[in-house]
Parts: sequence; structure tokens; C-alpha cells
Amino acid sequence: MNKLVKLFSLALAPLWITQITAVEAANTTSNPVIALQLNKAETTQSGCRVSLLVRNHLQDEIKQLALDLVVFDSTGGISDFLSMKTGRLPSGKTRVQQYDLPSSSCADISSLLINDVSQCEGTENVSPARCLDSLNVSSRAAIELTL
Repeated sequence: MNKLVKLFSLALAPLWITQITAVEAANTTSNPVIALQLNKAETTQSGCRVSLLVRNHLQDEIKQLALDLVVFDSTGGISDFLSMKTGRLPSGKTRVQQYDLPSSSCADISSLLINDVSQCEGTENVSPARCLDSLNVSSRAAIELTL
């Protein structure tokens, strides 16, 4: 009986995977986003170096994206304001960029807040407001990334 259940499960596995993939594709298509992930944070001699992964799931090319960030220290107080530019992001493009946050070790930073999208240029459908509304943020590091 167990062998029959295993065989049945193995036979249906491709159907389940196809269904999950189709649902994920539908979600990306119906609600296109700009995915921004704080992928890594490491302390360097000059401060904290963060690696950001950006994916443009919009159907439009972004010619320039600039984010205004607020850095919060370990007590939740504001410690710095920064502007980060990602450069050109064609539709479907993934890019990883590193930024140095001066004068702070990573252990002294609790979170980064995306305060605003100061620049988002591209086709006529692209604007700072649309880019801000399309942001989907996450973090794999000990530092939180929020909107």
C-alpha cells in the first residue's frame, strides 16, 4: 500500500509543480513589482557594506531608479540619510549592487527604511509614484528593510 501511495505521489508531482509555477506566474503578471532584497550586510573598515538585489518585474524599462533611504541605529534612532541609484533596469532584469554605509558597523544598524523613490524614469508608464507603489522589499540579512 505504501508503495502505491509513493508511486501515485511521484506521478502527480509534476502536476503540482506546474500548478504552483502557474500561480506564481499569474501573481507576477497581475501584480507586477520591483523586488528589492537586502541580500547581505558585512562590516568593512569604512563602515557597513550592503548588497542589494533588484528585480524589475514591470513590463516597462526603468532607465534610472533612485531611492531615498533612512538608516536606523540599534536603538531605533535615525542615524543617517542616503540616496542610492540602481541605474538602468530593463524589464525582467536582475541586478546586484553594493553600497557602503559609512561610519557604522552593520551591528549598529537595525533597519533601512525606503523613505521615498526620488527618481524613476523610463517609459511614459514609469513614474516615482508607480515605482514606490510597485516596490516589494525583503531582507536576508540581520538588518531589516522596510517601506
